[in-house]
Amino acid sequence: MRFTILFILSLLLSSQLINAQENLGFSNDQYSGINAATVSPTQPFLNPNPWDINLFSADVFLQTDYAYISDQSFLGLRNDKIKSRNLKKNITGENTSGVLDFYNKDFGNYHFSSDILGPSFSLKTKIKNKNFQLGLFSRLRTQSSAVQVDNYLKFGNQSLPEPSNYSLKPLKLTFMNWSEIGFNVATEIFENASQQWILGVNFKYEMGYDVLNLNSRDEFRLKRSTPDVNGIATKTIEAFGFNIETSFATNYNFETEKYEFKKTGQGFGLDLGLSMIERNADEEDYNLKAGLSVLDIGQVNFEGQTHLLKGNSLRVVNNSNLDDTKFVSPQQYLELLSKEVYGDSKASFQGTDFSVGLPTSIHANFSKNIRENHYLNFDWIQRAPIFENSLKRSNIANFSYIIQKPVIGYGASVSLYEYQQLQFGGYLRIGPLILGSSNVFPLIFKQKKLHSGDFFIALKIYPFWDNEMKRHRRANCNCNK
Repeated sequence: MRFTILFILSLLLSSQLINAQENLGFSNDQYSGINAATVSPTQPFLNPNPWDINLFSADVFLQTDYAYISDQSFLGLRNDKIKSRNLKKNITGENTSGVLDFYNKDFGNYHFSSDILGPSFSLKTKIKNKNFQLGLFSRLRTQSSAVQVDNYLKFGNQSLPEPSNYSLKPLKLTFMNWSEIGFNVATEIFENASQQWILGVNFKYEMGYDVLNLNSRDEFRLKRSTPDVNGIATKTIEAFGFNIETSFATNYNFETEKYEFKKTGQGFGLDLGLSMIERNADEEDYNLKAGLSVLDIGQVNFEGQTHLLKGNSLRVVNNSNLDDTKFVSPQQYLELLSKEVYGDSKASFQGTDFSVGLPTSIHANFSKNIRENHYLNFDWIQRAPIFENSLKRSNIANFSYIIQKPVIGYGASVSLYEYQQLQFGGYLRIGPLILGSSNVFPLIFKQKKLHSGDFFIALKIYPFWDNEMKRHRRANCNCNK
């Protein structure tokens, strides 16, 4: 249906603008502290410092296999330089620089997310003579995902006529904008074991702001014809046998055209982590670390609108009832479609309450000390959605080599995004500032087809010049006089 196609197109194009993923190299740095709690709840426990404060951090990432900009880098990118493809003038991404063009694959994928960590802190403390790491973090997140979207738009992108009959495969598309307040706690368990075992948990309160869930449950047929109307051949496309459920809630006021920040949903989330540490003689160093975490277990319950459009026939192109009506809001357009499908603008409405699952994933981590302050790390993150209407994060396999000291840390990484696309990156931590990227080349160097990139920045406060000797001198001495 045209409404479905327009939603898919707008969200695919929005993934050209901003996306995010974790800087996994920096998350293995022992001095990452509370910043690493969101991807490994046990990692803050390894921080040699007694306390740690994050002022602000953000990771901006881009990845799509739907569209690209030809012969550009992000540093050289300006809006006035971007041109749209024009087949009539023979302007395409293959022969002209700075052109927004399309891959035109049979199926498209995208994962869109932004992750901003606000004021957060972590500290070491003793409770009944047992060591604990306690932390509190604030986080603003946006994610959208669709996997294996049937790319019906590839015909229009190439100015080709759509097939006379086309079966559009089922799809699920979910977008959510939300914030969370999390409490991190980590402590040692199995204290008599030869290795050190650490258990970490994040308890999270979720507040939802904007959401869209589109679920086309069944394959349906699109039929193109060109009937003669007043001597003019006019393209018409009709949909047959569709079954689409759409739920949404938003803070955007379409009447005033302003964003009114308020909570439209709430819920709870949980991160669980377990790590095994094989220590060296130097307690600030370890020989081996292996960990497993399950992230984002939970869902957000929204109050918005759910509509069901189920029918045997609907004209989606060359329908004057739709084409001649100005699009005002999702509710208004869904009511127009309801009128077309059921003959009643209110018939598609199903209710106000619905839920969207968090982007549940499994994170496995392995870290080996090569020599003093040098570590080789492997991280594997696999999406594992639990609920029916769940966000789906990207799959990543990442190798990193890092050098970490109290004042400075740095490293290089190579990752396999969705187990297919190779990306190179790294990070630098110097004093309070951390800069990094998991896909650095598109930021600096022109790409034949620019469709991905990443930039990470964080600003922290921690005792940069602290070390084990100074902490030992500060400790109370119970020695015999």
